Amino acid sequence: MSELIKLFPAYEDVFYDDLENHKKYFLPICSFNLQLLDPSKDEWLHMVSVKEIYDGCVGQEREEYHTEFTKSDMLGFDIIDGKYKFDSDWKYFQAFNEIKPEQYGEEFSELEIESNMNEAMYQLKKAYYNKHGKLYDKYAYRAGLTVNDIRRLERLRQLTVEDLEKDEDSEYMVERAEQKLYGIFEELNIEKKSLEDSNFSGGNLMNTPMLNNKLLDYIACIEGYDFQENAADQIFLFHDDSIKKAVICFEYT
Repeated sequence: MSELIKLFPAYEDVFYDDLENHKKYFLPICSFNLQLLDPSKDEWLHMVSVKEIYDGCVGQEREEYHTEFTKSDMLGFDIIDGKYKFDSDWKYFQAFNEIKPEQYGEEFSELEIESNMNEAMYQLKKAYYNKHGKLYDKYAYRAGLTVNDIRRLERLRQLTVEDLEKDEDSEYMVERAEQKLYGIFEELNIEKKSLEDSNFSGGNLMNTPMLNNKLLDYIACIEGYDFQENAADQIFLFHDDSIKKAVICFEYT
């Protein structure tokens, strides 16, 4: 892994302020220096996801909190001192409640359960990466995680890195991992292509970030399922240095 890339970075290294709310809703996936694309650059950008990806689009029912760069399945961030600050009201997200073990007997919505599932899977795969220095690349099927109630969360939280190590080897998953640039990126737009001309052209993106009728610079794309239970198939990053803006878009294929 290049010294210009940090997987599963700390919240403090990704978000500028209000860490309590950024921790509540976001999952920091990767930080990388733009020197990967242009040796003359020395600036860090961040790929992030959200915990509440489950059914439908993120933010689709919160249009009153949409901004120029934050809409359905699109999240805008102001870049301040190399870190992100979410550019909308926290009410853009649906309420996130951390479900504690002593609450497993209570009633929670599917979205609340799945948001906690995403957090738990993120922490498990982070622990696997910290031990092995690579993303999880085996085949896992656990019937206990397919039930439709809160038992899914309880069983997921009981899993350890050692459980993942015992999973069945998968030639397909290993091959997929080998195809990723630096072991993580589906695509890095080193050639500065337009989004339409890129390998991952974003054809199913619901929204894309525009400034003066021009798309912000397309930077990179990663696979969401490497990091959480329910995920976007692709997570796109766009950037505009003139307005110090980064935008994350989710695509489902």
